[in-house]
Amino acid sequence: MSSYDLLCQRVQKTINSPKAQTEKCAELQRQPDDNTDDWARMLSDLGTVENVDLIPLDDSAEHVRIRWNPEAAM
Repeated sequence: MSSYDLLCQRVQKTINSPKAQTEKCAELQRQPDDNTDDWARMLSDLGTVENVDLIPLDDSAEHVRIRWNPEAAM
């Protein structure tokens, strides 16, 4: 599995947590062992998903809040 796949797997686990699903939002933070290019690619990929908002929580976008609205997609 590539480093990008591992990152996406971790992010998916966070997004799919019961708390995140209830609140329809989650905070994602780049970990020291995350590849910088992988992190940027993952944020870019998430940014293309309809009805998903990414809110940077720091100047470097290494800590972001993701929000989604499944009702708006219908």
